[in-house]
Amino acid sequence: MRSVAEIQQELEPVLRDIELWRTESVHQFSQIALWSAVIGGLLTLGLALAFQSGWSLVPLVIALIVIGVAYAQRANEWRQAFKTRVMARLVEAVSPELRYHPNACITRAEYDMSLLFHNSPDPDRYRGEDLIEGRLDKTDIRLSELHTEYRTVTYDSKGRRQEHWYTIFRGLFIIADFHKDFQGVTLVFPDTEEQLLGKFGQWLQGLSAKIGMQPGELVKLEDPEFERMFKVYSTDQIEARYILTPSLMARIVDFAKKTRASIRLSFVNSRLYLAIPTWHNYFEPPSLFAPAYTLAKSETLQRYLAELAFALSVVDELNLNTRIWGKR
Repeated sequence: MRSVAEIQQELEPVLRDIELWRTESVHQFSQIALWSAVIGGLLTLGLALAFQSGWSLVPLVIALIVIGVAYAQRANEWRQAFKTRVMARLVEAVSPELRYHPNACITRAEYDMSLLFHNSPDPDRYRGEDLIEGRLDKTDIRLSELHTEYRTVTYDSKGRRQEHWYTIFRGLFIIADFHKDFQGVTLVFPDTEEQLLGKFGQWLQGLSAKIGMQPGELVKLEDPEFERMFKVYSTDQIEARYILTPSLMARIVDFAKKTRASIRLSFVNSRLYLAIPTWHNYFEPPSLFAPAYTLAKSETLQRYLAELAFALSVVDELNLNTRIWGKR
């Protein structure tokens, strides 16, 4: 990947144009906000003096609505302009074989295929953005932000309906070509039961596989740190060990420590699926009201490149470009 200085020099005309556009947009909004506040305030004051009624506040309320709508429109235009004109170019700077789609995401079918949340309720709300897809060296990759939720409905003592929304997953969802062929399903989940309950937790894990709550069987592996952090289920014990080599287990442990998150992985149809929970919203522009030429600063571009590097780091961290096994 090229240096920040080189990328900044290449993007300078785009950054200059988009900053001028942002300045003009802020000026237009300021004029709308000023005149809406003045007119709404004067009308409210006049009506209050003339009628002393609560209805006198209506012009001020309308003015506030106009200001809110004007801001929302311009903030959305700024966000779309930043993503299509700046982020798309930054993604290509990382690799010309990658493409960025700001309003797309990993599909529901891919999410279901991963089996990473097969024991969770089906999502009633499925949203995502910032799809990046293409190839990094030898590895095909697709990733996006995802937020999946399920809904419960309850009724209070007076029969009033209440909806409650609960997050299933929020974070980065990554799909990558794996460097080995395999036919079965292998799941790698955080091992919360054994960490909390010891041997009894391990017994519960085995029981969940036996009663059909997990595909296949519980797999015991020889890496003690990996075993402490993760539990593994697979439809094929031999294939699970073929996939989870000592080197890969060590890399997964290191990657989990770096992300500081309860990551989940699955190996399905010769692909790796990875879910990294995070509440950080990636690839978002600076505020509409940020200081002039914020985007032109090298530290701003460095922040976005760091976010891209983190999202794409799974390829290097898990050594997915290695092809010594001669995948068919």
